Amino acid sequence: MTVEEVRERLRARIDKAGGHTAFARENRVSPVYVHDALAGRRAPGPAILRALGLTKTTSVEYREAANG
Repeated sequence: MTVEEVRERLRARIDKAGGHTAFARENRVSPVYVHDALAGRRAPGPAILRALGLTKTTSVEYREAANG
């Protein structure tokens, strides 16, 4: 999975949550962090990946988490 595919999944989860702030609150992360990850200014880090059920496998690939 590419980082863009991760961002697409993040967009879908944000929409489902009702927006950036709601997603951030539900996952105990900063709304700014969520927005930056979505916009490509920051890579999706461990907290966002965990919320999406993903783990980072290499610097450019992501996969489903074993428990996700």
